Amino acid sequence: MDGYIDIHSHILPQLDDGSRSMEQTMSMLKIAYSDGIRTIIATPHFREGNITTTKQMMEDCIAKVNCEMGEDIPQINILIGSEIYYSHEVVELIKEKLIPTMAGTRYVLVEFSPVAEYSYIKNGLQQFIFEGYIPILAHVERYENITKDLNQIKDLIDMGVYIQVNAMSIIGEMGRTSKKVAKILLKYNWIHLVATDAHSDGTRAPRLKKTIEYISKKYGEAYSKELLFDNPSKILNNQYI
Repeated sequence: MDGYIDIHSHILPQLDDGSRSMEQTMSMLKIAYSDGIRTIIATPHFREGNITTTKQMMEDCIAKVNCEMGEDIPQINILIGSEIYYSHEVVELIKEKLIPTMAGTRYVLVEFSPVAEYSYIKNGLQQFIFEGYIPILAHVERYENITKDLNQIKDLIDMGVYIQVNAMSIIGEMGRTSKKVAKILLKYNWIHLVATDAHSDGTRAPRLKKTIEYISKKYGEAYSKELLFDNPSKILNNQYI
């Protein structure tokens, strides 16, 4: 294994509410490297009419970050992606290549309002599937109208949706409710991907060590590797998980 793959990160500077500066990005990269991360899909927020980071903006930003990485920070591979806030128009924008997919694949990372109704989330994700994309539901533990009946998550999985949970939620750093949900999902193998959703080098840093240790101890090293390397590798190769 060549290191962990973080598929959800706001590590690029000054593109959204993530890293505020190149200096903070470099600090975040040092933390990520020390925790075993070797590949990051940068996923700045895309919200139609509000946050509209283009592929060219990301390419330019990644080029600058790569130039800054030197002897102090061993090279981490940074790829282009987006965290797409769902609206009825976003699928057409993806088709028009105005919103980047995950590393140029059919995979898309999708988020919704934390209070969105389950039917709205399901119908939105179905829209991506109908158009040939493979949706990853970002930080599923946040959606209160899904987590009140976890069988709904199984229904989404059966529909063709992949489930991502934030690393900090698993170890309880995002509150008891999120940890409780994450534990149940791990027990039933209803998580496909664990990611940092990093926004800073502080409380929302790209840390994985504690989470990896927890999953490995409770559920086995093979499951930890599946969530943080095997399944993310399939995304990069545009393969089904």
